[in-house]
Amino acid sequence: MEKVGFTLIALLCCYSSTVYATKDYTLKYDLTSKTLNVSLGSKLILQHSPSSSMFFVGNGQVNFREFRGNFFINNYVGDKIPATSFTVNSTANSDIISFKTEQSRVKVTLETKDSHPLVVSFVTGPFFNDFWLRVVASPDERVYGLGEQYSYLNLRGRTYPIWTREQGVGRNKSNIVTFFADNLAGGAGGDYHTTYFPQTTFVSSRNLYCHYGGYNYAEVNLQPPNFHEIYVNGPVSSFYFQSKPDLKSLVGLLTHYLGTQPKLPDWVYTGAILGVQGGTEVMLQRYNQAKQNGVPVSGLWIQDWAGVLKTSFGSRLFWNWIWNQTVYPDLDNEIKLLKGNGTRVLGYINPNLNSNGDLYTQAAKGGYLIKKSDGTPYLTDFGEFNCGTVDLTNPNARKWYKEVIQTNMIDLGLSGWMADFGEYVPADGAVFYSNQTGREVHNQWPTLWAEVNRNAIDERNVTGDVVFWMRAGSAGTSKYTTLMWAGDQNVDFSYGDGLPSTIPAALNMGMSGIGITHFDIGGYTTAAQFQKFGQALVRTEELLLRSAEAAIFTPMFRSHEGNQPKANVQFYTNDFIEKSFGRLAQIFVHISNYTKSVVRDNHDLGIPAQRPLFMEFPTDDISKSVSYQYMFGSDLLVAPVIQGNVETMNVYLPPGDWKFIWDKNEYSGHNYYNVTATMGMPPAFYKKTSEYASMFSEIQTKFPPLPLPPATTTSQPITTGSPCTSGSSSSLGGVSISLIVYMYLICVILCFSPLKSFL
Repeated sequence: MEKVGFTLIALLCCYSSTVYATKDYTLKYDLTSKTLNVSLGSKLILQHSPSSSMFFVGNGQVNFREFRGNFFINNYVGDKIPATSFTVNSTANSDIISFKTEQSRVKVTLETKDSHPLVVSFVTGPFFNDFWLRVVASPDERVYGLGEQYSYLNLRGRTYPIWTREQGVGRNKSNIVTFFADNLAGGAGGDYHTTYFPQTTFVSSRNLYCHYGGYNYAEVNLQPPNFHEIYVNGPVSSFYFQSKPDLKSLVGLLTHYLGTQPKLPDWVYTGAILGVQGGTEVMLQRYNQAKQNGVPVSGLWIQDWAGVLKTSFGSRLFWNWIWNQTVYPDLDNEIKLLKGNGTRVLGYINPNLNSNGDLYTQAAKGGYLIKKSDGTPYLTDFGEFNCGTVDLTNPNARKWYKEVIQTNMIDLGLSGWMADFGEYVPADGAVFYSNQTGREVHNQWPTLWAEVNRNAIDERNVTGDVVFWMRAGSAGTSKYTTLMWAGDQNVDFSYGDGLPSTIPAALNMGMSGIGITHFDIGGYTTAAQFQKFGQALVRTEELLLRSAEAAIFTPMFRSHEGNQPKANVQFYTNDFIEKSFGRLAQIFVHISNYTKSVVRDNHDLGIPAQRPLFMEFPTDDISKSVSYQYMFGSDLLVAPVIQGNVETMNVYLPPGDWKFIWDKNEYSGHNYYNVTATMGMPPAFYKKTSEYASMFSEIQTKFPPLPLPPATTTSQPITTGSPCTSGSSSSLGGVSISLIVYMYLICVILCFSPLKSFL
């Protein structure tokens, strides 16, 4: 009889776990044992017991130190207090759980809302400023996303701070470039986690995702074997959980929830967007020469359209976004003539204004700039010139800057632009119109910047014809931006910060709901001042053409001259390089109907253009471990050459029947193959059953590689660092004195000038 009574009591305690029709999650709890489980279907999401708290609260201090977009964060953890007992109040629409801690109570609300089966909200009260949530994990679970992460595809086993900033130089702490950039350039070296676009959203191989709805500073700890821990500093927003049978549909839901990017303009697919600068005459010279050498040109990107500023370190852009008629005379007429010939002209803008410019004067007078506590504009030193930053929390400032874009860029005839920066908002010391602190608005800033650009083109009814691309981002940026780009890679083959890093970056972005991205063909970051030491970081012909090969299988084919154009090999360096570049651009155009379908799928279904192999082949175990190959759409497997001096590639093909674009032979899947990968023949396979098979098969016959001219030799770039997945590292003991001297001098220069300034 005593046992029967105890059983009845236990059943009554669990009675509140009844699942209501309006709830898509399952809550089970036992007040006697003080245990609680929250599940989506068969997947356990949250778990609480006296020995393992579901969450913790505490008090600590997060300190930020900034140097030209590089943030150094010290998170001091004071207390970390677990929850103990709890009570539950269930209704038809929600479950409200009151947890007791040592100092107070924490209210937890479980709901099904906002297109999510489980939304978890916390009210921690005024006693705490630190919060940790633990999400159930399995030891063999793989995790992807967290925005644009360059170093790894599977993020498991590391902690990722969520704070937008410069990506860093080198980004590999075992790398000599990173070492000197860290120690002699104010910490500009970066690390595996530093990125322009962090996002507190991760996708799990358990076919679920977790999205944090706030913009606070956060850290996602993916190291423990049995849980993922999300730390949030400041007021806690809601956590959104979604689960689906497969990753493709799961990511599609995430993309639509955060906001889908529009389809790209058709003109983007008609050729290369050539990064050129130097004035109207130079622009037209580059254009005419490219056309003569068979380069299909869809656009000319002139980032110096507003003029240049001479500094002791060279030419910089003059951040005053008004057409400079001295540098670009007759530009308005040339834009019309070029457009009539099928070529667009594009420009550049960022949310910062040179204090010596007309726009700064207007913005300061109108009260449109971020301010200091004394009410004067908050100025940032960008290297021999100071800038004010438009306060994007001010509706009047947003309206004014939107009209600047419309009048000075769209009405001029520009068909697009790089909407740069967005990472430099200070954590402390600045005053915003919204009365938010810098800590509160910092991560949201890129989304506000994206919205201003998008409103400018929407109101002019040119969405679908004008394209802008961004590097900085946060949750919700995808709702506004038309395109992302991977930022400032080194002009080399380093895994941490060179050409290879663009692949995990694109794949993690896609898993985070941002499916249309691309990168600078040829990279950006160059350091050639001390070539006499024989160790300069400069772009070679090989690096340029290998990156152009990879760009074929992305949504946009756009080049960049780099921060030191004269030091780098350019697409126009000689006729052979330009013809080779043009041939690759022709292949990009040839497959444009397929690329359009891939971009359309991203817009309609939320499926990213560049996808990890396991998204298309979820039951194939080998596909889960492949990081530097990807699917471009559902039919095309791409294995870009991402190292120097490569003639063949060992490529893994998932299950199915495949054809290689360079020999048309059939290959059975679930196997590795050594295939030709000589310059100009990027390894790519298509499904035998693809409706685009005939188009892919024409590549070999229509675009044979160009014969090398007798005098041409392929120089090799320096390779800084090793694959992040290899576990190997560079040793300072083996570095030559000339390299150390060289890097020291480079870093001395970098101490006084941000990398983006070498224009």
